[in-house]
Amino acid sequence: MATDEMVRTFIELCNFEMLQQVVPGNVDWNRNLLECELPPLFLAVVNNVCDRTPAQQQTRLQMISWMVRSGADPLHKVSSSIVKTFSAAGEQAFKVSCNGHSAISICCAFLRLLQQQDDGESWSAAIKCVEEMLTTLSRAPMRRPQLVSVRQGVVNLWESIRDMDSTYDVIFEAADGEVAAHDLILMASSPVLRAMLESAMKEGANRRIRVGDSSSSGVTLFVDMLYTGSTCLELDYKTMLTAFELAHRWQVQHVVDILVDGLCRLVGVDSFVEIAEAAILKDSAPLKAACAAFGAKNAEIQSMLKKNSVPPAVRQLMGEPETERPEPGKPKRRRL
Repeated sequence: MATDEMVRTFIELCNFEMLQQVVPGNVDWNRNLLECELPPLFLAVVNNVCDRTPAQQQTRLQMISWMVRSGADPLHKVSSSIVKTFSAAGEQAFKVSCNGHSAISICCAFLRLLQQQDDGESWSAAIKCVEEMLTTLSRAPMRRPQLVSVRQGVVNLWESIRDMDSTYDVIFEAADGEVAAHDLILMASSPVLRAMLESAMKEGANRRIRVGDSSSSGVTLFVDMLYTGSTCLELDYKTMLTAFELAHRWQVQHVVDILVDGLCRLVGVDSFVEIAEAAILKDSAPLKAACAAFGAKNAEIQSMLKKNSVPPAVRQLMGEPETERPEPGKPKRRRL
């Protein structure tokens, strides 16, 4: 059985092989290590932030990825009195309080400090180091249901069922059109839709479900995902966000997981705010991690944060205060 002291020691030594050997399978990755005030993933990130050799850095990245896959939450916020001091370029030291930070948000804080330095060339190695940790934290797959292989013939069968439009018996009334499906598929996939269709309410009686707040393309994508987990639609992030909201609303977790994976790949400057807001509203850890990692490295997003032109919840996700504090001696002017 590993003791907290052993886990802490092997993380600090960057000894991944020994760490794997001593950590039990039922470890609570988000619990603070005794006499450390930090959970293992957080410690792996902040320990010797920019003072690892290239080989040690690669080992740390492997360690971080393994911890996330094993259950460590990169968005878990710590409550700690520790103030982390780290140096870069062999000279200047920076201080960041760990309190209220997650592994991802403290990387964002490190990165902002480094990017604000005048001589960018001197800090390039340190910036690269933190960016690598952010990328690993956001891309490491979190615990998900096990994937299985399915023969192409099975997929073809369900595609043919999806195309049997003469047997559709439920209609979704979207904002810009109608989308049809089979009630058997809907009821087997979603406890919410099953309750609606089996009830004496109008949805059950008329076999029509109104979703006036959703586009027909988004509803079509949601229905396609139910049958085969694939689609022939030309996808954009707005359509995927609509389907994501419906899958979450109707409690179809496997469709939520598929769409989260797709949305993580579509996080960009134009889509950042909308995807981040959806991730926060639905409390999707993988999607929040992807948004935080992208925002920390993107100059346009950083500029938006400085201008306070993103929603408060998104600022908080990025480790920023919800609103900019007024400069000392310059109280905020109010209009009556």
